[in-house]
Amino acid sequence: MSYVQPNQTLLNPAGPGSNAHYVQATHPPHPPLFDFQIPNSLTLADGRKAKRVPRPQGITPFSADRDVQFRTNNWPGVRVKDILKNNLIVDKSLDLVFANTGWRQTCLALEWPGYMPSSYYSRYFDVSTEGRLMNRQEFAQTIACHIVDLYNDAKGKPIAHGCEEWAFNQNNVRPSDVIILSAHHYPATSGRKGKWVPELYVIV
Repeated sequence: MSYVQPNQTLLNPAGPGSNAHYVQATHPPHPPLFDFQIPNSLTLADGRKAKRVPRPQGITPFSADRDVQFRTNNWPGVRVKDILKNNLIVDKSLDLVFANTGWRQTCLALEWPGYMPSSYYSRYFDVSTEGRLMNRQEFAQTIACHIVDLYNDAKGKPIAHGCEEWAFNQNNVRPSDVIILSAHHYPATSGRKGKWVPELYVIV
């Protein structure tokens, strides 16, 4: 029996009548996110900086039970604009990030600083369709679409005092400015359902 090594990439997980095909990855495997602090800022491949979007109190990646990272050419983070325009392929794009969960659906939650919650803050999405699991690229696209929907719902609405720099509008934050670094799953607790919360950054 042959074994898949950690630095191999799955090319064809469902090739009918044949074994799955693998190739050696160009980049080393991503380290677990729990091995380092989530940075307050990112340096992008083009040299620009991105600032971390504040998170709700009491929610940190280190209380999550699952995490998914998004990189391109081994640079951390992917831009919403590029994901939605299919301008990039994330590293390990075909990884089945929901394998071994047994889930058909899960919840994605966004809490943007300064805005009152709306129906766009949390939504359920399918991770398995007719037996086919969502991969890393598709998960990034799902998060990016959620950010655009949140922007369209929130732009022009009042924002809490002190959060003006995070306002959704043409003069401040637009979806094209947002970087998705990772997503973390927080398990269900008493009175609260499990949910995925992304780590987001805004280009400054």
